[in-house]
Amino acid sequence: MKLKSRLTPLSPLPMATMADVAFLLIIFFMLTSTFAKDTGLDIALPRAMTSETLPKREVTIWVNRQGQIRLNESWIKPEQLTTALKAELARGTVKGVTIRGDEQVPYGTIVTVMDVAKTLGADITLAAEIEAGQAAGPQ
Repeated sequence: MKLKSRLTPLSPLPMATMADVAFLLIIFFMLTSTFAKDTGLDIALPRAMTSETLPKREVTIWVNRQGQIRLNESWIKPEQLTTALKAELARGTVKGVTIRGDEQVPYGTIVTVMDVAKTLGADITLAAEIEAGQAAGPQ
């Protein structure tokens, strides 16, 4: 005597539908994510043969060819740099300043920015681009 099972076999999951859902989720997250990029000044960083990757600093100063200065997200006049930088350093726990100056900026302008940062007790980092074909890191 052959007994008939009461349980019916389960039908397989529709994999095509699951793949569609997965791709839709990927597209959704790609479209809703925010991509961070340094924007604000059109600067061409000078090139260097060696570099060292450092953790992100809280304070960044941009200097473009025309001598305009941007401190983090706000534009300031060169004569306001000391008071604005003092206020920024007082807010944060990191005492580091990254200076991103265009390669065409006069040497004296960068030295002035460095001098202001140093008198306020900041650790200074100068940003540069790695030359093509060069290995990153100290050599």
